[in-house]
Amino acid sequence: MKKTAKEDTGTPREAPARQKELTATQAPKPPETKAQPKEGEAKPEKTEEQQKMMATLKDIENALFALKFYPVAVKEQAKDEAMAKLMDIYAKGNETVRQMLLYMIHEVLATSAELKIMHTLDYFKMKNPGVDPSQLRVNVYRAIFNYNTSLEGLTEIIRLLGRFKGSDDAIKVLTYHFAHLASTENEAHHILRGAILETLGESESKYAFYALLDYAHYTDNERTFNRVVSALTKWEDRLEKLDVPKQRKDELREKIKEIITSDFGGSHYR
Repeated sequence: MKKTAKEDTGTPREAPARQKELTATQAPKPPETKAQPKEGEAKPEKTEEQQKMMATLKDIENALFALKFYPVAVKEQAKDEAMAKLMDIYAKGNETVRQMLLYMIHEVLATSAELKIMHTLDYFKMKNPGVDPSQLRVNVYRAIFNYNTSLEGLTEIIRLLGRFKGSDDAIKVLTYHFAHLASTENEAHHILRGAILETLGESESKYAFYALLDYAHYTDNERTFNRVVSALTKWEDRLEKLDVPKQRKDELREKIKEIITSDFGGSHYR
């Protein structure tokens, strides 16, 4: 008697179908996109929040514009008013506004990398080949006369960041740029580093204070060490206001005293 074939349970054939169904249900769905208005249709109006954000962005751009063209086309009073406006925007703004403002100021401070470059027509020709020569000449004039890309303008922007109240984010921007400036040795960068250390010393940020302690402990540069010591002396009177337990304050006070009274050549603070 011939053996009868086993009945087909259907499992092997159904498994691929079930796997396909399972995969389909588990597969990530593409992001939903809002329907765009057809040609000729009116675009949806911006929300009140979006309008407010756009107005704030415009205020920031106007303030930075005034800062940029001091002293050639903007008077000192207008420049000071622009600085006060930026401080007010940061103090009253939400997290999104603050991050946007810090990003725009970072872009300005980042131009310190070009301080070693002599901006001439030939330089801008190499940087932007194909651009109209008249526009390249405008770029040369801007490089010469813009306050926000000058050494004195950059130091004022550094001090401005130190006056921003509400979070440690502005101080973090300063320590980021200090690290970049410390990577090269030239007098322009020494001046900017000195401005940053002075600003950290005048700040009320605990993050700034801890950064100064680290710089004092690890620097091998005597000039930097002396500037850090100068900045830490300003923290002695403000240490009582620091938001840490009393025992920790006593430890920090002793650490400041040790740094200030130490000899750079014979101390482990180098």
